[in-house]
Amino acid sequence: MIKDILPLDHVLRKRAAMTPRKTFIKFEGKKFSFREMDRLADVFAAFLTDRGMKPGDRIALLCHNCPHYIAAYFGIIRGGGIVLPLNNLLMHEEIDFILNDAGVLFCLYDADCAGTVYKLEKSDARSFLTLSEIAHSSFPGDPFKAPDHSADDVSTVLYTSGTTGRPKGALLTHRNILSNALAATEVIRITGKDRFVVFLPLFHSFTYTVCVILPLITGAMISLLPSVRPFNRVVKSLIVDRITLFVAIPTVYKILAERNMPFFVKFLLNLRLCVSGAAPLPVKVIDEFERTFKVPLLEGYGLTEAAPVVSFNPLEKDKRKPGTVGLPLPGIQVKVVDDNGQEFPPGVAGELIVKGPNVMQGYLNKPEETAKAIRDGWLYTGDIASIDRSGHIRIIDRKKDMIIVDGLNVYPYEVEEVLYRHPAIQDCSMIGVPHEHEEGKELPIMYVVHKKGAQATPKMLRDYLSEHVAHYKIPRRFIMTEDLPRTATGKIMKKELRKLYREKEMKHPPA
Repeated sequence: MIKDILPLDHVLRKRAAMTPRKTFIKFEGKKFSFREMDRLADVFAAFLTDRGMKPGDRIALLCHNCPHYIAAYFGIIRGGGIVLPLNNLLMHEEIDFILNDAGVLFCLYDADCAGTVYKLEKSDARSFLTLSEIAHSSFPGDPFKAPDHSADDVSTVLYTSGTTGRPKGALLTHRNILSNALAATEVIRITGKDRFVVFLPLFHSFTYTVCVILPLITGAMISLLPSVRPFNRVVKSLIVDRITLFVAIPTVYKILAERNMPFFVKFLLNLRLCVSGAAPLPVKVIDEFERTFKVPLLEGYGLTEAAPVVSFNPLEKDKRKPGTVGLPLPGIQVKVVDDNGQEFPPGVAGELIVKGPNVMQGYLNKPEETAKAIRDGWLYTGDIASIDRSGHIRIIDRKKDMIIVDGLNVYPYEVEEVLYRHPAIQDCSMIGVPHEHEEGKELPIMYVVHKKGAQATPKMLRDYLSEHVAHYKIPRRFIMTEDLPRTATGKIMKKELRKLYREKEMKHPPA
């Protein structure tokens, strides 16, 4: 295993020298060795440098899962650039804001995102380049001579929204990401014999650190899939590729636990470990899944600003505590504090704060936001948690207003801001409510106040939002009301809305 803290592209170069012919990525029947991926990274680095990319320039990636995405990632940083992975589920307006906020030089995209790029190009002077165009460009063949860069340089900007305001870019260095991956390998114990199936989106920090960087430093193989659908393709890869390590979100594990699979499918599986992240995992799902598949299912906790894994349940059964998110990774410190930063004793709930080599450098061009998030080297997560005497972390509540929909963060302010632009809307407020039939799952609900004399049906509002925000952010239900509860200073009290929903709507659901 590679244990040195190096720039990420150096790690790829070193791995390619150690196991050049070994398969790194299998994708749609094609195999890409570590040496081939290293060569492709050179191609991207040379092409972008020739087009004018300089050290520190930010280059966006807007594409679906494919080997060229990974090659582009390493090529950008090899050429001294900074990678900005874009959520390909976002609408063009949302992407346009991020591109402008980050001052992106180039945006690399694939054919599946061409429709979004077409809309962006209408009002944008920046360069859009296709992945295939670059991957198949001519290259001298000699190793690319990369400009000097160190492990402490920023390698990646990952945009994450705050509970209020626009999305902001978390600045992660090579050291942040690599140290996090190395710490995770100590807990999960990955070896070169492991085989990952990767269908979660590569733009997600959890996917990239756990499903790309971990296999890279250990020499493991990745069976890369474009997406989770069709799910039969995932099952086929599990069997055919002899997958040993399965990484997914709680929704997938719930499907697997409830799916009536033939006995021979379970018999053919080679799984040794399953990992869940990105959203809370109900204990019921853990029990049902482990009972069905006889494979450990471990839950962890993290956030983008921590590159992203903070804690993990141990492999040893006697040290695991279902219902908690486990113990902090090696080298990471955690505390639960009050509003003044004073540490609480074990078992008392407060804000979880994190310290370690994985903590981001700050937010791009936002010194005030950075100062609020990082104080004396501690990252204030905004998540409410308790830590027991054995060190296990229990997440009690998340950032006050954030909603998690199938593992993806939804921040009400972004959706509310768009809906306020509708001519019939006077006021609105979005909350997350528990799913009535699925433990641990949330649904976004929008409370709406119409302007006097105006009316808009839920379908009209849903259609309107679908033109401006990603589909998973659209409220599952619109509740019309005459007013919204407010504080003396005029701030909408979402806590009261949640209470109102529990007392009224959950007891008397719509017919």
